[in-house]
Amino acid sequence: MMGYRSDGTCPMLNAGQCSIYSHRPQTCRDYDCRIFAAAGIDAGAGKDVINKRVSEWRFDYPTDADKAAHAAVLAASVFIREKKASFPGGRAPTASTGIAVLALKSYRVFFAHDLQRRSDAEIAGAIIKASGEFDAGLQQP
Repeated sequence: MMGYRSDGTCPMLNAGQCSIYSHRPQTCRDYDCRIFAAAGIDAGAGKDVINKRVSEWRFDYPTDADKAAHAAVLAASVFIREKKASFPGGRAPTASTGIAVLALKSYRVFFAHDLQRRSDAEIAGAIIKASGEFDAGLQQP
């Protein structure tokens, strides 16, 4: 675990650039603050530096399919946050990272044509299933 400066920035930043990029820790390799912007949420309380960066992200949509995919991620994020009780045992992520990751893994659920006819519990079940398929490498292109 790396520490951080009093302003919340990484101590390895030098003039706004990572000074250890080619040798960065796994945490840095895995972390991508764009997941919060894609999901339409911030990184959480006390993460002001990250939240500032998240608020600055803008996405371009080369195709209508790209725009629809982002809308589906946003819809998944809203559902996860607002319909927590619909998940088995009321267990849905509450932390920003968990919400964003689950929305990205399951956004394809929100392409379904019959979504308005499905119950919230059915949608939550489809989200869980899509997440499991993503983890198993079974997601469809």
